Amino acid sequence: MITIYASKRNFFGTKNSRRLRLKNYFPSIIYGKKKKPILIQLRQDDILNLFNKNNLINKNFLIIIKNLKINVKLQEIQKHPFKHKFVHIDFLRI
Repeated sequence: MITIYASKRNFFGTKNSRRLRLKNYFPSIIYGKKKKPILIQLRQDDILNLFNKNNLINKNFLIIIKNLKINVKLQEIQKHPFKHKFVHIDFLRI
């Protein structure tokens, strides 16, 4: 299982997402299993390196947020149209 380290984000919306992207992070969300969604932020360089090394489309991940560990799989990936960057990733609890 592939481990991803993330941190919670308290703000959402276009303005705050732009600020995140300027700091080399991007917004993401974890949802599913009838639990409250968790808004997280991921580091752009870490995720790009992870995806460049492996084909991760059908893999399971372990996301660690401080002391919280969540098993997830990829639900949707949004990439920038011409830059080699992620815009947003949705994760689904398993």
